Amino acid sequence: MRILEKIRRRETRFYDWLYRVGKAARGVNFPSIPLLYRVLRAERAFRHAAIGWLMAFIYYEPMFRVGCQECGSGLKLIGGIPQVLGTLFLQVGSGVTMHGVSTLVGGKVYAKPMLVIKDGAHMGYQMMIAVGQSVSIGRHVLIASRVSLLGYDFHPLDPIKRKNNEPPDENGAGVIVIEDNVWIGMDCIILKNVTIGKGAVVGAGSVVTKDVPAYTVVVGNPAKPIKKICKQV
Repeated sequence: MRILEKIRRRETRFYDWLYRVGKAARGVNFPSIPLLYRVLRAERAFRHAAIGWLMAFIYYEPMFRVGCQECGSGLKLIGGIPQVLGTLFLQVGSGVTMHGVSTLVGGKVYAKPMLVIKDGAHMGYQMMIAVGQSVSIGRHVLIASRVSLLGYDFHPLDPIKRKNNEPPDENGAGVIVIEDNVWIGMDCIILKNVTIGKGAVVGAGSVVTKDVPAYTVVVGNPAKPIKKICKQV
């Protein structure tokens, strides 16, 4: 270690020379042989895809389905299995896509917090869904990465109750409803007692504190309507 310190400090001409040789060596790249490394790159991509598909098919997806009260066909889990914390009643429709790097939480306020995800919904990477009374996600809803659906306050406002690790009361929990064909952009936060109407769009980074009308685009913190969507489905 003492020699390495001398080289880093370049204490003498000899150590300065070693320092410069080492730095020059770090800038040398192994030559790329195009045909060889194209084959190796293709092999790596195929191997990763095959292993990922096999793990999802025989391990992650069956394990997740066992934890659901209902689960339709065509479930697709990407990159593992979502983390489920607390007591949570799960109903998952057909053709639902979820990412393994996600967290689903059942709060302590209600005895049976319910999460319903309907057919064809896509749940993005690093999602957080905290269920107070219930969270309902409609058909063909698209939710981008790092979106948080917060159906309850994780702690009470009363500092004594927080100190005693007590859950919030019923006023601190509620319902979230996301109707069919909604698109929620990246990094959004949806708070309790909010309904997002059919076909609405929530712009990236928005914080939704109030109901969103159907076929409306909202953006901002707090989210506000900026335009209507003319074509309805």
